[in-house]
Amino acid sequence: MAMYVVFTLIVCVAVTVGGSTRSQPNFIIIFADDVGYGDLSVYGHPTQEWGAIDDMAREGVRFTHWYTAETICTPSRAALLTGRYAFRSGVYSRHVARVFLPFHDNGLPRSEVTLAEALRDAGYATGFVGKWHLGINECHHNDGLHLPVHHGFQYVGTNLPFTNTWFCDTSGVHIPRPWNSACALYYNTTIIQQPLRLETLADAIVRDATAFIHNNTHNPFLLYLPLHQAHVDLRTNKHFQNSRRGVFGNAMNEMSWMVGEVLDTVRDTGLAEDTLVVFLSDHGPQLDLCVEGGDPGPFRGSKGSLWEGALRIPAIAWWPGTIKPGQVSHELLNTMDLFPTLINLAGGRIPTDRAIDGKDVLGTLTGHQPSPHQYMFHYCADILFAVRYQQYKVVFKQHYISTPAEYREMCEEGQPHTAYVNSFACVGPHVVTYDTPLVFNVEIDVQEYFPLTGADVDVVLVKVEELIATHGVHQADIPRSLMYNFIMDIAPCCNPPFCYCDTTTSPYYLDMLL
Repeated sequence: MAMYVVFTLIVCVAVTVGGSTRSQPNFIIIFADDVGYGDLSVYGHPTQEWGAIDDMAREGVRFTHWYTAETICTPSRAALLTGRYAFRSGVYSRHVARVFLPFHDNGLPRSEVTLAEALRDAGYATGFVGKWHLGINECHHNDGLHLPVHHGFQYVGTNLPFTNTWFCDTSGVHIPRPWNSACALYYNTTIIQQPLRLETLADAIVRDATAFIHNNTHNPFLLYLPLHQAHVDLRTNKHFQNSRRGVFGNAMNEMSWMVGEVLDTVRDTGLAEDTLVVFLSDHGPQLDLCVEGGDPGPFRGSKGSLWEGALRIPAIAWWPGTIKPGQVSHELLNTMDLFPTLINLAGGRIPTDRAIDGKDVLGTLTGHQPSPHQYMFHYCADILFAVRYQQYKVVFKQHYISTPAEYREMCEEGQPHTAYVNSFACVGPHVVTYDTPLVFNVEIDVQEYFPLTGADVDVVLVKVEELIATHGVHQADIPRSLMYNFIMDIAPCCNPPFCYCDTTTSPYYLDMLL
């Protein structure tokens, strides 16, 4: 059984400094997919249309040094929900996919204490709508033993247990027909559409997310809203087809509309001053998909790598009356910080029988305190690739980056031929190991082109080696990867062997919504 410690002083401070009228504020975490640091207008994209997410930044605080805990979908989500590096729970793989696939028989372990469970135990209503990607079935094609309802979420609406993907294209643009097993849409634990229709997905997610808010106006709640945009396949509602930026811009505009609908609901229900909303991406963009990928801004690197373009993400916090509008923070933060921050703010209990890698950053979110982070470890699966220490980044290993010529070969006129991935694996010929670690000043050299030399570098290397030694991570203590066992028969299927259905307009489905 997990052991806990109670933090009460933080709660008192939070209530007195803010405009919230509740002792337990509401929390909404909006987790975008494959959105790069440079994909939003407010972060400097020259042709992306301004939208509700940009307004959110103008009304709150925008962060320039917020790092993901992992640069691929599944482990980044595990780290968010547990406040721990994903390898600590076995949610990692060194090899190509590095994510849970529909036919894996494992998922996020039940032994992990999730943010939803901790807040539920603190009296919160907990809701989940959107992309899960932390496991589906264990024994049968419809047992759903790894779905969100088993990890502390009391309400689970429309959800993608896997992801939207290139293989879910129903338009015929990328593939002749979708791979149904990878493209199931659920409501709670029931498949309601297979293959899923991305053109109507945003409406369903907004409907369920706003309904959850309306149904919980009189009690504190957590809404975890991981969105499917802007991961390929980039299909959108017909109302979002005219971005100057093309199909990726369309996806960004649809996502911004979704965020705007959620924020409008918070305002309309009178909950704005009682609700902390955080928008952030799971990791950087997938540049291998060219114009259907995304933009890392001034940084180099793509999703799956450990370059700044994969690690550094857009992040915005919004809390009227508590967070002053129009701020830009250059403090060092990590997605795992949300776990202890929100639990402390809610007066909940943080497990003490395991390592928690995130830190309480409430004072940093509100602009009252500097970040507690002086350093940060960057892992690819269970392998330490780099360490951020103050303004320096010490690099032990790094991924190969595709050249412009290679991109042109894979993407005719910018359009990808296949769902090409260059560097997702953490081992292999595309990973370079440096005999002497490279040291970059990433405050100055944001593209990591110019390794530093000299006595100062030696001092940094000695300090970083000391930090690694005290980090307390030993290979012998890391559990075996859970991404090893494939059972094809457990992939989601609504009516074997056809795996084809659509009940989204049926009376049965409408009854589930009521």
